[in-house]
Amino acid sequence: MNATVDSSGAVRYDLGVLCAFAGDVLRTTKMRPEDARLLARSLVEADATGVATHGLTRLPAYLAQLRAGQVNPLPQEKVLAETPSAVLVDADRGFGVPVGVRMIDRLLPKARETGVAFGGVRRVAHFGAAAFFTRRAAEQGFLAFAMSSTSPSVVPFGGRGPRIGNSPMSFAAPGTDAPELVLDMAQSVSSRGRIKVFAAEGKELPPDWAVDRDGLPTRDPAAALAGGVLPSGGHKGAALSLMVEMLASGLTGAHLTQYIRHAGFTAAGTPDLDADVTVGNAFLVLDAAMFGDAAAVRRRASDIADHVRRSEPARDVERVLAPGDPERARFAATSESGVPIAPATAHSLDVLAAELGLAAPLPLNDDQGALNGRGREHGTGAVFE
Repeated sequence: MNATVDSSGAVRYDLGVLCAFAGDVLRTTKMRPEDARLLARSLVEADATGVATHGLTRLPAYLAQLRAGQVNPLPQEKVLAETPSAVLVDADRGFGVPVGVRMIDRLLPKARETGVAFGGVRRVAHFGAAAFFTRRAAEQGFLAFAMSSTSPSVVPFGGRGPRIGNSPMSFAAPGTDAPELVLDMAQSVSSRGRIKVFAAEGKELPPDWAVDRDGLPTRDPAAALAGGVLPSGGHKGAALSLMVEMLASGLTGAHLTQYIRHAGFTAAGTPDLDADVTVGNAFLVLDAAMFGDAAAVRRRASDIADHVRRSEPARDVERVLAPGDPERARFAATSESGVPIAPATAHSLDVLAAELGLAAPLPLNDDQGALNGRGREHGTGAVFE
């Protein structure tokens, strides 16, 4: 049987098989089974939605961080402060995905009672793709924001070296049938992780992505990583980065950007296992029923998105999309053809399996369907069903 390989050279796997394998890898560090399941699911879901920089390419470095004690596999989260509409948690150096899921679950009943709820997290490790959390809230009838502070990788507007974070944030709203307006973006033209993918593949960067050490534009990934990434939208992206940092770190008491050391753990990166890579997270949840008519709010969210989708497309554009549409479409495609994994990442999974004495995940062959029953289980709900 021949493994399914797409035109880009990516190897395709069943989603459930990848989730099970990644969970097995994480559990070798004594991580709690539910925490391992959530973290594994977030990684695989990132690959399945086309966000490979936050996918299984991170698994070897996550494992290295856990083994080195840089990230705590068994964090004892502690509530530091709480009001009827807010809570602040110390994550005890745990990974942000399970911590963030629990935070969303803490905030939903608060928002149901008060209309709005805010959650802050300090001493937390990387939280992956931010939409993993906002979709979870939107599925249950809540509008939500999620954001994180990061290490300095972005050049402030008019500057010549990295001084601010790319400060990722996500927003999602409940729609008529599924979450709508699912935004997940960093405040930089590109992530460092994506630049490392270009470096690993020997490709030049697009223009206007980055500058070198001297603040000069560069298309060389190595020079860009030694220099800095440009903010998206110039001064607007730079300002949004500082807003996110204020909410995720300034308000919560987490490390500010200038005190966060970059982990360097994406794609060709090597983890700096001596670094304190904990950051701050912030979550805001709003009940769609706070003014009485949740169904109307759902309809309006879908109406806003549909109004955009009905736009007349420009020449050479097939159709106009609303935020979240590309990821939903890619996830639907994996239901037919499997989750695409870059060859280098697929090889790293085989290496991990051999090292840990686990069965390596088997790629789909040309005659198999893409997803089995486990593949259809969604870690945060049936958002893509």
